[in-house]
Amino acid sequence: MENLIFQYIILSDTVDGRGEIEGRKRTEVYQEMADISRRSFEIYAEKIGSDYLFSTEQVVTKGHDNPTSYLFECLRVIYDESFDKYDKVLFLDTDIVCNTFENIFEESDAEVFGVYESDIRTDRDGGYNTWDYESKTYNNYCRKFNYHNCPIVPVLPPNHPSRITIFNTGVLVWTREARIKARKCFDDWKSWLYDTPEMHMSIVNDQPFISSQLIKHDFDIESIDQKWNDTPTHYHDIEGKGLQSNFLHYTGGNNKIVMLDQYHRGLFKIFNGEL
Repeated sequence: MENLIFQYIILSDTVDGRGEIEGRKRTEVYQEMADISRRSFEIYAEKIGSDYLFSTEQVVTKGHDNPTSYLFECLRVIYDESFDKYDKVLFLDTDIVCNTFENIFEESDAEVFGVYESDIRTDRDGGYNTWDYESKTYNNYCRKFNYHNCPIVPVLPPNHPSRITIFNTGVLVWTREARIKARKCFDDWKSWLYDTPEMHMSIVNDQPFISSQLIKHDFDIESIDQKWNDTPTHYHDIEGKGLQSNFLHYTGGNNKIVMLDQYHRGLFKIFNGEL
């Protein structure tokens, strides 16, 4: 098996236009965060025998210049044919720190696998699946999915029940077959991002787009254990239980400051030879 781990970051004045994070320029925070994430996954890739690629280039999103469009650069795993030589490709956000030497590529044989948003269960009793407890959010998702002729499919047991099947796409593994299939059948991401109805960026970004397309085009998908995509600040004991998962995902602006703080305090085992 020949596998690849892929990460990217795109920084611009447009990103800084979203505002500072605790008094720091957003691009400065993102760059430091990405450097830490990259180092951890370079170590991980070498340990599990995977290739590793980090990019600052716009390929899929070339010519687009807004922070939400940058999120769709993750689709490079589909549209960049140079990736076709790999059996599996793991895409990772750059606000994640590796905390394991377990091999994620061995977790599933599904065409695409990661962790459903609704399968993230923590001390605070859930992840970001607001569509399950806010009717307005759920209705907006339904409007968006219906507009693009995408079915609303619930999550059923043995997974945690949810109204909509949505991956957290910050950690997602694609087989070669799935990537080639998606290249042929996925709808145009630009239509999802730009076409009406206007929605909050959380609904027009890559996460619901990818999830909707996987369901619409009948991919074999699986939600794996949340240890592969877990947020330390979801736990009351942030520096105890919060740092036990395999991939530590500091999603959300202020959480990125927590990530940087924990790094500077030497709390990440992968850099300390403790794994």
